[in-house]
Amino acid sequence: MKKVLIVEDSALVLKVLRRLIQDYGEFEADFAESFAQADSLIGDAPEKYFAAVVDLNLPDAPKGEVVDLVLGKKLPTIVLTASYNEKRRDQLFDKGIVDYVIKESRFFYNYALKLIGRLHRNHKIKVLVVDDSLVARKQCSKLLKKYLFQVVEADGAKNAIKRLIENQDIRLVITDYNMPEIDGFELVKLIRSKYDKQDLTIIGLSGDGNASLSAKFIKNGANDFLRKPFIQEEFYCRIIHNIESLEAIEKIRDAANRDYLSGLYNRRYFYQSAESAIKASNNDESGYALAIIEIDNFRAFNNVYHSYGDRVVQEFARELISYFKEALTGRLNGSEYVVFINNVDQQQAYDLLDDFRQKISSLELEFGGEQKFMSISVGLSTCDDKEKLGGQLTSMLQGCDELLQRAQDAGQDIVLYE
Repeated sequence: MKKVLIVEDSALVLKVLRRLIQDYGEFEADFAESFAQADSLIGDAPEKYFAAVVDLNLPDAPKGEVVDLVLGKKLPTIVLTASYNEKRRDQLFDKGIVDYVIKESRFFYNYALKLIGRLHRNHKIKVLVVDDSLVARKQCSKLLKKYLFQVVEADGAKNAIKRLIENQDIRLVITDYNMPEIDGFELVKLIRSKYDKQDLTIIGLSGDGNASLSAKFIKNGANDFLRKPFIQEEFYCRIIHNIESLEAIEKIRDAANRDYLSGLYNRRYFYQSAESAIKASNNDESGYALAIIEIDNFRAFNNVYHSYGDRVVQEFARELISYFKEALTGRLNGSEYVVFINNVDQQQAYDLLDDFRQKISSLELEFGGEQKFMSISVGLSTCDDKEKLGGQLTSMLQGCDELLQRAQDAGQDIVLYE
């Protein structure tokens, strides 16, 4: 995992930032209290850091030399300062810093932490820039890359549609208005015919003096509009505001698809996703497996230790998610869970489930000072050859359920498969 480098000579500020970053838990940090320490930490491997947060004035670098150090290593840089100076601020932005944060209140800590987190998440977000002007397109791309976004470029609307098809994970489109053949308005309408606002954000750009352009862009389906020329800070504020709105919608949608207690996918969403995965696997002629897992004697256990039932569910769910990182997992009901595993044959699937069974049986749980253990029974159904491919989710679930009942009748703590 890449880290953030934080350079600050105030022991109090460092203490607060250490605690906040630890609580935040999204990324790790290295801390330096001087220019010399920062230089030593960076060494010959600046790539171990995704960004740097540096105090403008350090005892051994009173004129902002540390800013030149980290920028020279091509690290996105956030500058901390105790006072605001317009001229100095402009100079720093001209050098290429990401932002300039004043240490004047508790708000500073939250803002700095939020900004670091934003940079950390941006490297997973892909943005499409559409402009027929090479200069304008490169300028916009440069600003986005400074904030660690992945950037895809297109020199016109037709090329933009092609890029969207090639890059299904694009989350934001920034398009100019004045383009030959198909203008920005028409491009927005074309995009909106396939992508809803909750799936893809669009920001329109224009240097045209027409005051109605912003309204036209938004009426045609854009989320926002920015007039050129724009200052760097306004550009970033608009970009981040729209990305965060998109992320908020995604969180709401994700929450609706998950079981509130375990964090696993709920029955409805799991069935939808598994059916899609089975269809794709059948088309690719690749093997797959479906398993229903039941926590043995959960009802009896929950009746005796009812106050700990939720904890058992949460502990088990954590183990399930951790073990089957690449699989689709869900919760069917109180004690039953389900896993869909792609690209496996029968033996591979059995080995995975049996190893997981053994892992669970060795998991210690403490209740009221007593050490308790749990076990699981598993019903496993597979499709791993051309003759068997084409299976349906309903029949596989039925097969798993029958095998699970047999596993329970056989004494539990076992994996049975067909």
